[in-house]
Amino acid sequence: MAKLHNYYVLCPLIDQKSFLGITHDKEESSVIVSLGRNVVNKYRLSDQKQVGGWTSKDHITAAVIYDNEQDHYVGVFNNNAIKTWKEDSDNLDKIKKQKFPMNILKLIRRGDESPLVIFANGNCAALSFALDNRKSIESKALIKETDSIVDISYYKLNNTPHICYIIKNNKDNYEILTCPLREELGDMEKTKLQRIKVSRTEDVYVVGHLIAKEKLGVYILWSDGKLTVYDFEKKNWRTIGSVPWISTFSSVSIAWMGKNHLIFFGSNVEQDGAIIVAYNIVLGVGSCKYPMKMYTEGAKLYCFDNRIVLEASNHIGMLPYVVETKRNLSSLLGSHEVTKDESTEIANWGTPTRPLYHSSEDIKDLINLGLTERSICSQIIPLLLEKNDHNKIVKVLNDFKDVPESILVLLLSYAIKLVNPNNIDVTNNEEFLRICESDLQSEGTRAHNSKLNFLNYVLQIPVSDATLVPYLRNGLSLDNALFLMSYISYLLVDSEMEIHIEYESKLLDWCTLLMDAFYQQYLMTKDEKVTFVLETMKLIVDNLVDQLMVVDSLLPKLHQTVSGKQANNDVDDLLSYTIELMEI
Repeated sequence: MAKLHNYYVLCPLIDQKSFLGITHDKEESSVIVSLGRNVVNKYRLSDQKQVGGWTSKDHITAAVIYDNEQDHYVGVFNNNAIKTWKEDSDNLDKIKKQKFPMNILKLIRRGDESPLVIFANGNCAALSFALDNRKSIESKALIKETDSIVDISYYKLNNTPHICYIIKNNKDNYEILTCPLREELGDMEKTKLQRIKVSRTEDVYVVGHLIAKEKLGVYILWSDGKLTVYDFEKKNWRTIGSVPWISTFSSVSIAWMGKNHLIFFGSNVEQDGAIIVAYNIVLGVGSCKYPMKMYTEGAKLYCFDNRIVLEASNHIGMLPYVVETKRNLSSLLGSHEVTKDESTEIANWGTPTRPLYHSSEDIKDLINLGLTERSICSQIIPLLLEKNDHNKIVKVLNDFKDVPESILVLLLSYAIKLVNPNNIDVTNNEEFLRICESDLQSEGTRAHNSKLNFLNYVLQIPVSDATLVPYLRNGLSLDNALFLMSYISYLLVDSEMEIHIEYESKLLDWCTLLMDAFYQQYLMTKDEKVTFVLETMKLIVDNLVDQLMVVDSLLPKLHQTVSGKQANNDVDDLLSYTIELMEI
């Protein structure tokens, strides 16, 4: 589920035709904007403030990038020359140019490795290798003169670097070109080059495309609204669904949003404005939409630091977003259209007669029977619990996405008994910390850590909140619930384990579920353990709320500091008069 916030302007756009693109800067919170042929600026996204920039008399012909390996900036000038410079450089015209015998199309960052130089003829090389061997670079063209490269991306498949092009010919037909790269040189292993045609049997055409290195695939949006993906690993096509709310009569820009979401920008269905659509590729539904006044043909679209950055007609716009991990399907009602994939699938007669399932041997026979995940899980997990092998349970659970609530409570009860076999008193802080921190005898520490990891794994399994409460009430004892709440309190406050934000949110959800499930018993019992656990949890919640209030009061001061405004702490200077008390 994605949420889009308010749209605002990052910077004005000098000339839309000469705009070259936006790339990551050294810091995650800032970007490099190649505004035109002679201007490159750096902007901080949090306050839209310009934090640097350069101008050049030579024409800049590709988006400037930051090279992590050499800690400098790299730009393409006059199509066939490269310059590199440091952040404190004030005059790009004095920097020596490195000329090449062929035109350069683009520069691509590769994390901490040397960037890739993409040449207009389709060849590529690592920047460091290209600068040292400018005259001996491969000049034989990979693409025809009538073809053009419309999208480029670098990705790794099985730890092997690859390059991918989307190529368009003069008849508006598309094809995908992929090829592995040699590690140090960054050039192509042309014997392994592959070309994949982008086509469908229906009378449709391509209106949008994206190479998603995060998902190892190429996403294609068609004129009938269908979204398909070519998987680099499986080497096959798959239909995801239909993209709602957006018109496919004109071109659509696509970017990777993160957490199984794509972002689309195009004309709205009424053709009287534009729209931004967030689309969930797992569920095949539109998560949310944001209306825009003006549509820009072929607009460049990016996502940086949880912000959509969009090329508009006269400015660069920005739209912050949040991608939630909660399972809130109610907000997606009405956004899903059933899509039938009627394309003909070409059989590969060399495959085995039995399907190849990526799953453990324990469940392959049940999969062949056509049973659902919930049914398989209900049959397999209780048998494994009887064998008391929690490591094997984890391996089997990795094959399931949908674990029944009844099985989840069984796993939770089993995990608690593993960690706390003696049912210790949670009010005994010393004994409780001894269990949580694995302060046991040396020979038992590793085994106990494995049990704690199993409990943490179970707590991270996706659940349906509404249906889990009755299973918790019937499947867990009050002592187990109190131990679990105490353990969650320990993880939130005292644990040295690194807890990512999704897991922290899940732990708070578990606290809410345990409060709902045992609410009546908490009220009716007068046990000191119940009072102790609830008071501890209340203190933790109060402390977290206090910290949020402190952050809330600090945000205006931080904003003033970031904006360069001096905060005036002298209250007397702000008053038009003062009152003094004099003793006579």
